[in-house]
Amino acid sequence: MKIKIYQAMGLSMALTLVGCVSTEPSGSNSKSKIKPAVINDRAIIGQMTREASRMMDSDEPVSMESLIEQLKKEPRAKLGLPAGKGGRAGEVQKAIAVVGGVYKCKRCTRWHVAPASGFLIAEDLVVTNYHVVNQPERSALAVRLFDGRVFMVESVVVASERYDLAVVRIPNTGITPVALGQAAPVGAKVDLISHPNQKFYTLSEGRVARYFMTQRDKKTVPAMSITADFGRGSSGAPVLNEAGEVVGIAASTESLYYTDKDGDQKNLQMVFKNCVPVSQLRELISE
Repeated sequence: MKIKIYQAMGLSMALTLVGCVSTEPSGSNSKSKIKPAVINDRAIIGQMTREASRMMDSDEPVSMESLIEQLKKEPRAKLGLPAGKGGRAGEVQKAIAVVGGVYKCKRCTRWHVAPASGFLIAEDLVVTNYHVVNQPERSALAVRLFDGRVFMVESVVVASERYDLAVVRIPNTGITPVALGQAAPVGAKVDLISHPNQKFYTLSEGRVARYFMTQRDKKTVPAMSITADFGRGSSGAPVLNEAGEVVGIAASTESLYYTDKDGDQKNLQMVFKNCVPVSQLRELISE
């Protein structure tokens, strides 16, 4: 048996953007009215692409080359974060962002966006994976909030290749950030809200499967595995405990096939969903 590893970040050529609509079930009483946000994936990617294109053509955003240089120089920093907020998924998702690399393909002259995930830990700070930022083929990095606003990333505040984490700065959003929790024990229930394959703000649920040692940046580091599903585009998404606090960050998947010979993979058995423990984010920001 062999295990093949895939990064969970988005690699698609085009994206979608806005359009969240509130709906209310007919016949509901005033005490139990539920108004879920109905996500329009195509509108979201379309809006994000248009806004990012406008800023790329007119605002001279910070280049990805510059952001990657900053990745190497910012190992850790004491940020003094404000108090975040947990709660139900509908509340927490307001602080969850789409983090997209902006680029031009070889088939046209238009800008495109490759989406991944992230979340606010301060009104102007977004957490995502190191590998989401470390994409030299991209030209810049854009962030779209749940409310539809789009910003270009201004700088990397702190980063670690070993932990596969980066904290980036955007203009002040006025959004209440997500609260950081403590380490979740094996078996604890967790939720994940991410953007797999441009299915924006998808919630999956599961449990903490295990903690284990892995290799990143040629160094051994603890990692966390969960049973909640995620896929490409989910890199940087928050793993939430039952209080709506961050206990981990989605990073990569490992597909286990019964046979894997000369690139011919057959009989998929399991997909491991691997994450960065929140303790590594806390260490990085010296909270």
